[in-house]
Amino acid sequence: MTARFPIAVAALALAFALPAAAQDSLSFSEDDLFGSEDDVVETVTVSAEGSAVKSLLQADSVRVGGSFAGRATASFDWNDPWAGDFDLAAPDSYGLAPALSALIFFDGRPTESSRFYGSVKTSWPFAAPKTVLTGATYLPSVPIVRPDPSVATTTTTLSLPNIEVFELFSDFSWNDSLYFRFGKQTINWGVGYFFSPANIMNLEAIDPLDPTAQLEGPVALRAHFPIPGTQHNLWGYAVFDSEDMKPEETALAAKAEFVFGGWELGVGGYYKKDDPLRGMLTAVGSVGQVRLFGEATLQLGTSRTWVTEVSPALAATRFVTTTDTADFDGTPFFKGTAGLSYTNSDAHITVMGQYLFDQEGYANADRDARIAEARDSEDAIKALLGDDALYSLFLKGLILNSGRHYAAVTFSKSELLLDDLSFSLVAMGNLSDFSAYLKPSLSYAFFDGMSLSLSAAFAIGFDDGEYVVLNDGRAMGLTAALTLGTGAF
Repeated sequence: MTARFPIAVAALALAFALPAAAQDSLSFSEDDLFGSEDDVVETVTVSAEGSAVKSLLQADSVRVGGSFAGRATASFDWNDPWAGDFDLAAPDSYGLAPALSALIFFDGRPTESSRFYGSVKTSWPFAAPKTVLTGATYLPSVPIVRPDPSVATTTTTLSLPNIEVFELFSDFSWNDSLYFRFGKQTINWGVGYFFSPANIMNLEAIDPLDPTAQLEGPVALRAHFPIPGTQHNLWGYAVFDSEDMKPEETALAAKAEFVFGGWELGVGGYYKKDDPLRGMLTAVGSVGQVRLFGEATLQLGTSRTWVTEVSPALAATRFVTTTDTADFDGTPFFKGTAGLSYTNSDAHITVMGQYLFDQEGYANADRDARIAEARDSEDAIKALLGDDALYSLFLKGLILNSGRHYAAVTFSKSELLLDDLSFSLVAMGNLSDFSAYLKPSLSYAFFDGMSLSLSAAFAIGFDDGEYVVLNDGRAMGLTAALTLGTGAF
């Protein structure tokens, strides 16, 4: 069950295309949740001319830095301890997961009007085998592979270096008034913390267990025009998502930002041929010590495919029939989120909460009908698949991102009784089916470079609740994570 909790948390990202998480969700650090280890603070030295601004814009040498993360996580999991006798000394599964990763960047600023930046990521194992399956067909909207019996399949195992170019771009400007960036870059349109419907162009969605992590972005050309005499800004983008494409396949986007008092408002639009046309609104501001934020997107059409029927009699179409997205080309779909955050530095308390509505999720009646059909056909589908585990993946793929209403809350308190002891609680829920994920944690920093986090995690809800299905029951896990040598340089 070690890999079940990250799948459950991934479900909260709704219609976003979340990658399958390889790490155990119980191993995430609350330090990561409330502060990024990749943040690098640069010390500015006043130049010979006495201009701190110029020293930021121009440097005689290339700055090199990065971050390092090391961790060893022991996990103990019980599939459904509430259903029978619970034995703390006899978990259903357990393991030890060492993790080692790093990011290296360079930042060159040869003139005041130009900048060159790049970053590379790697993690252990540094060269890992990858199996490639050919001659297979995929179940629509379901993340499993079922080989077509009429097509011969072969597998090839490759050993590939685990190195990723994360960002690589150049900044330049025209007449000190129009600023450009070209290259692979993160494009932050949204203001949400756990969920971000306005995160349209990045290649990754927010991971609710690591919401401060920088997201991988596309290759794009960005133009930025600060409106003179104001704090308002205009942005334009041309996004290139393939190395072999037609000119008309370039995605185009524009955004305007306006500052009124203590509030910042954003409005933008996104167009790409054969994709839904999207518009977005964002707002960020404060009321007293409470920071408020919200996003809304409205799109014409959809890229999501809904399962409309599940039956073993549909074996020729992989057990399911699905909607034709072309039928919804003129249908508007709304997504919206609102949240707040509060920090009391004197009490060492931080609270964050956010709600998400996603109209691309299933209506409750449709969702219940599909799950009932899948359960009624369980034996027949298992027989056709030839593997009980594949049916479990089929059911999880069906229920993943199935709700329309989600929420997430986190609470943390540092200096709990001791200066180096902290507590946090993360709660995430599918409000459509009343299932949830809960994780309380205690962390203690022995000294700079070493800390220990003890956590418990629970999946709760009804039998057909998203988190219960994704975790094969009302699961519980206990984790001890030792962070070693993590920091930035």
